[in-house]
Amino acid sequence: MNDFLLIKFLHIVGLAYWLGGDLGVFYSSYFVANDKLSPEVRVAAAKILFALDQAPRICMTMMLPLGLHLAWRLGAIPLQAAGMTMIWLLCFGWLGMVVFLHFGSGDTAKRAVTKIDYGFRVLAIIALVGTGAAAFVTDMPSIPYWVAAKLIIFGGLITCGLIVRIKIKDFGPAFANLAKGHPSERDNAAIVRSLGGTRPFVVTIWIGLLASAALGLHLI
Repeated sequence: MNDFLLIKFLHIVGLAYWLGGDLGVFYSSYFVANDKLSPEVRVAAAKILFALDQAPRICMTMMLPLGLHLAWRLGAIPLQAAGMTMIWLLCFGWLGMVVFLHFGSGDTAKRAVTKIDYGFRVLAIIALVGTGAAAFVTDMPSIPYWVAAKLIIFGGLITCGLIVRIKIKDFGPAFANLAKGHPSERDNAAIVRSLGGTRPFVVTIWIGLLASAALGLHLI
């Protein structure tokens, strides 16, 4: 097996885990938001949700360099080997931030890493959407239409992820009260509102992933 086939395999596995993890999170969220269930059951469902949510988070960080590497090997993006190496290093750094925010400790450190992570995502969105749009506008021959479209879509996926982060901001305090076993009506409403507000953007991510896969397979 050469490195091209290995990376293609990992890219496919990443897609499967991203979609599968998101489906699990999506389904679990209904149990967390259901105030007819006991607090213990809702907290257990939330623990499942938080654990499953790491799969799409990690897959997002790695799908980008894997996809770019495949395009680079196909000669579909104008990058030197040093440029591709830099992309891998940046994405491994992004992966490190995601893992630290889930498993690490220290509120001060987590707040700092959260800001860096947010800034990195914004820059990634600008770079991906800007490059893809420029390829379409200028009819750049070195970047075929399907790669340009995938760059724009991936920028959109990251954008949806940031919107989900904003929509979920009231969930934490409300869930803390739920975990104590005494959620108020206001807490329940905040949980329902927060989780419900994320769902359209999660579905948009699924559509984007499927469209990107179809582009990669030249179905569209």
